[in-house]
Amino acid sequence: MRALRGPFFVACLTALLASACDAPPSAEPVGAAVVDLPPLREPLPDAVAETVRKLRDIAESGTYRDMASLADATPDFRSNNAGMSHKDYWYLKMRAGDWPMAQAEKLLGYSYTVADSPQGRVFIWPWMATLKPRQITPAAARDIDRLLGDGQAEALRRGGVWPGYVLGIAEDGTWLYFVSGSG
Repeated sequence: MRALRGPFFVACLTALLASACDAPPSAEPVGAAVVDLPPLREPLPDAVAETVRKLRDIAESGTYRDMASLADATPDFRSNNAGMSHKDYWYLKMRAGDWPMAQAEKLLGYSYTVADSPQGRVFIWPWMATLKPRQITPAAARDIDRLLGDGQAEALRRGGVWPGYVLGIAEDGTWLYFVSGSG
């Protein structure tokens, strides 16, 4: 034991403590490589922002009829209406406890993504609905599970079909679709 108190021990202990207190070799913040954020959003064009405002107004104080009226303004508007009018379909959804206005409002609370289509650019809510299974990052998984329920991100990673709603607005402000289970 006496040898551990000698000059050699003190020198070893001093060297060990000095190296333990050295700054990390990189000036980057710890964990910088694993930060995962939703995609950056470009500002909405005025026409898209106006359609979003209309949808939010309907969600706040309108009815399924108001929502159907807005959808009917687009000749080829798509929903899951299966041959019914949008008004009749959304009435049935409401009777089943799935309020379309609340679903639209919920989607518009998430970030969006922009996709190019033959008809031009389309703004799509929620941003994570367009991801392929290998593109589902931890941030996307958190948003997916918060929107759709626990375990849904993992189901999508295994190739499942998107079970939630998706909303699309063309760059000119035309509301193109509001579908669920779109895959």
